[in-house]
Order: sequence, then C-alpha cells, then structure tokens
Amino acid sequence: YVSAYDTDMRKVIDVYATAQAHVDQGMSLTLFMRSTLPSGLYEWKNGRTDKMTTRDLTILRNYAFHKDIKSLYYVRTFTDDNQESGVNECESCSI
Repeated sequence: YVSAYDTDMRKVIDVYATAQAHVDQGMSLTLFMRSTLPSGLYEWKNGRTDKMTTRDLTILRNYAFHKDIKSLYYVRTFTDDNQESGVNECESCSI
C-alpha cells in the first residue's frame, strides 16, 4: 500500500470534493504531510526532496478552497527525527 504520507494530497482533496457535493454537512478533511517531502511528489518543489514549508500548506489549502472543501480539520505531520511520540513507531496507528 502507499502511505497517506506519501500520497499527493491533491488527490485526497479531489475525492473529498466529489463526496462533499453529496453531503449536507462539512466533512473533516485531514492532510498528511512528511516534514521532508518525497522527491517528485509536488511539481512546485522542482522534483527535489525538500523540507515541508508553510508555502506547501498554503498551496494545498488554496487548492482545497477552490474545490469547495468546507474545512480542513487537521494537518498531521510525520517527522524525520522521531520526536513525535506514537507517530513514528506505528504509522498506521496515527491515521
């Protein structure tokens, strides 16, 4: 399987946007990001591995806004330095 942290979040936003059209209330959309983004995941990173920045989150939030997503509930970050308790030990436990 492909981890949520290795998935282009625009694909997730597209799925939520399609479902949102058929739901009366807002859905809780969670973005899953790595502190170091995989190479080639987002074209604005120019194909290089790079640290996640607020610019990346802003681009994804604006994309969600233009897709009529009502709310982004969480942004979960998987850290490279094992400082986040519980997340790095069991990736599936945090999803």
